[in-house]
Amino acid sequence: MKPIGTYCSILLLLCQGLLFSRSVPEKWLTYYEKSGFKKTPRYQETIQYCRMLEKGSPWIRATSFGKSAEGRDLPLVIASKEGAFSPSKAHRTGKAVILIQNGIHAGEIDGKDACLMLLRDIAITKTKARLLDSVILLVVPIYNVDGHERFSPYNRINQNGPEEMGWRVTAQNLNLNRDYMKADAPETRAWLAMFSLWLPDFFIDCHVTDGADYQFVVTYGMESHQFVSPPLRSWIREKYLPQLSSVVTGGVPFARYIELIDPADPMKGIGGGVAPPRFSHDYIYQQNRPGLLIETHMLKEYKKRVDGTYRLIESTLEILNKECASLHLAVRTADDEAAKGLPSPFPLSFATVDTPNGTFHYMGFRQKNEKSDVSGGTWTNYGKEPFEADIPLYDSVRALVTVELPAAYLIPMQWGEVISRLGLHGVKIERLKKPVKLNIESYRFRNASWHQQPFEGRHMVEYGVDKFTQVKLFPEGTALVRLNQRAARIAVHALEPEGPDSYAAWGFFDGVFEQKEYFEGYVMEKMAREMLAQDPALKKEFESRLASDTSFAKSPRSRLNFFYQRSPYRDDQMNVYPVSRLMDIKELDK
Repeated sequence: MKPIGTYCSILLLLCQGLLFSRSVPEKWLTYYEKSGFKKTPRYQETIQYCRMLEKGSPWIRATSFGKSAEGRDLPLVIASKEGAFSPSKAHRTGKAVILIQNGIHAGEIDGKDACLMLLRDIAITKTKARLLDSVILLVVPIYNVDGHERFSPYNRINQNGPEEMGWRVTAQNLNLNRDYMKADAPETRAWLAMFSLWLPDFFIDCHVTDGADYQFVVTYGMESHQFVSPPLRSWIREKYLPQLSSVVTGGVPFARYIELIDPADPMKGIGGGVAPPRFSHDYIYQQNRPGLLIETHMLKEYKKRVDGTYRLIESTLEILNKECASLHLAVRTADDEAAKGLPSPFPLSFATVDTPNGTFHYMGFRQKNEKSDVSGGTWTNYGKEPFEADIPLYDSVRALVTVELPAAYLIPMQWGEVISRLGLHGVKIERLKKPVKLNIESYRFRNASWHQQPFEGRHMVEYGVDKFTQVKLFPEGTALVRLNQRAARIAVHALEPEGPDSYAAWGFFDGVFEQKEYFEGYVMEKMAREMLAQDPALKKEFESRLASDTSFAKSPRSRLNFFYQRSPYRDDQMNVYPVSRLMDIKELDK
């Protein structure tokens, strides 16, 4: 293993104020700069500045990629020296297409102000024009536009500026950074359509972190665990991360993303891990693309955070200009490998290994953990005395749930919502042109239970699954999703029910858990007696259940249902997952 310093030890950003000391014409100062680095512009002011950039430079196109729930345009700014303002033109240039996203949580808006200045410096003053030499930029100034306009100085209790900011979630109260897989929000569906058209080579998502107090101004996340496609993993480890340490210089502390094992005791170390693909920074890897998560520290003053975001984006673009060819090769190879077939068994979820695999040089503040007479709990009281220490790093993961992959999935046409959502992700879907009888695998659910509280507008469901095989006739029009395609990882995460972000877990298939036919007790009483008399094994099973399950024994309805579920009148489709797994693609040619 390479030294941890190669990846994520303390890097340094340009000193406070240095970035913006250069002369900029008054006309081109951003709202943020004119405010003395204290305020961020509202939606309309942001759009106006983007349009001014478009009028001021042939390198800029200000457009939109969809509508929010409240009807606002979702802004997209394209920067290209060639005027390659469409996906086809952009890809013909041979340049790397980079997507930068800001304001998915609209209160965490540092990236918007950094990107507006960066676009100005690239296309207007041209002090950063070199950043478009081998790159085309797609910049989303504000993603959660409706939340952005829920403007208030009281939206982020943990955050030090700007003076007013937007709200975390959308007008529908959905967190867009939990919506990438299920795609319930109109904003997400528009984003996925835009992404599928452009298929950018690299993704940057700008945030402001909550959590412990420490000295670092900016932290970043970049995945290189085993779930990442090998070509991307190699590129990240060998091309991007080593160069980041040599490009970023200055005097403001910068480090990998920090998640303390125990906030009350930083000396216990920091953790790593793999998040489910509902999050942007892990979703992007399921699309065979590397992604950078930027997390500035909420307690640092706004100008330091914006400066840090600016510099990290600039540094990344410098690397991507230099590594355009190697990035293209890594992405193309990852796509090609997915199209040839994913490795099986395929990991659906991971757990962090509880043994440290390195150390991390932590720069924190001394803290006292005191008993609170207000909350009754422990209060972490941070002081101003800095300290540094090498602490354990837990950054190894192991697969928690894996699945043997089929050759394809078959989805009945009546589950059209599932089929359409897959299409939004760029998953290729065919339709059976004639009825066909196939040997397939499927799952039967057991012990299903729904979360009492809603999560992102849904009541998620937990269950066990049992696999079974059968010969089944599939009608014309059945959706066929082959796994030898670029977006195969997305299809697996959506359609394998044991995945944390599967469509089954999100409730897309809740109807299959419901019993729709019922028995009258007086009918079932007679049939139960006949079944007991005819089947000694059934009688033994029933008596054993009575002896071992008190609640069952006390419930007349449950006792009769025991026999109903073992009768030919039962619903043999109840609790059966509608999506079938085709293990041998040659079955289609029979």
